[in-house]
Amino acid sequence: MKINLLKANKFYLFKRVLLYFFLTLMMAFFIFPVYWIISSSFQESGALFNQNINFIPRDITISNYVDLFTKGKFYVGNALANSILVSVVCTIACLLVAVLSAYAFARIKFKGATTFFYLLICTEMIPPISLLIPFFIIFMRTGLTNTWYGLVIGYMAWLLPIITWILYSYFKTIPIELEDSARIDGCTRVGALFRVFLPISSPGIVASGIICFIFSMGEFIFALTILTQEKARTLPIALASFVTKFTIDYGRINASAVLTFIFPVLLVLFFQRFLVKGLTSGAVKM
Repeated sequence: MKINLLKANKFYLFKRVLLYFFLTLMMAFFIFPVYWIISSSFQESGALFNQNINFIPRDITISNYVDLFTKGKFYVGNALANSILVSVVCTIACLLVAVLSAYAFARIKFKGATTFFYLLICTEMIPPISLLIPFFIIFMRTGLTNTWYGLVIGYMAWLLPIITWILYSYFKTIPIELEDSARIDGCTRVGALFRVFLPISSPGIVASGIICFIFSMGEFIFALTILTQEKARTLPIALASFVTKFTIDYGRINASAVLTFIFPVLLVLFFQRFLVKGLTSGAVKM
């Protein structure tokens, strides 16, 4: 009996070691490109073409970041401000609309609710790139090109179905008795929504907001389509401008890339607990 138990413990230990070994390899595979971008952003572009690759920078410099925020050829301060403005406004607007629509689908019974909800979700199956030309024509005729609010409207068109779906799944996990108790105590349906429903739903709302912010901060194709003026461009477009016909400025590209993903990464790390809970609470109930 003891021999069998000892063998079982050794086999269990071997499986755990093997599991952590492959997890470490996988983690290194995904983390190394991020490390290389950050490391390269603190080196001169010429150092990246040396025969001996320096995985640990020797001559650390912040000149790439200084050039990005100095008026001149490489200035991206305006693009960063545009990206943050679009991301914040788009996140707030998406949440306001998606919360009300998801609540209506989850709690209010009306004719055709299920059909309309699934039609809304089916719009996510349309490839976004197939809608670029129609969107551009509509935006050009309505004067929404080269404007930050035009970007917000376009992003909302893509984000609202998936955010509504996430919030709907989360709202369905909340017991209806809590809302009924608030209604008995004198709250209207809107009062119960804002006083009882939304505070309980904060993990799902935060998770949805993070998704909106990340998408808005890093989206490239749609922004490239409707933004033709330099003053209106966002950070991903500014990053692409460092690739020219004759040169590629890798140092400043990497510095811009760090600025592009640093805000979403910090947001996810800060709200990680809400993100995991918000995305998993509605995973088993529809």
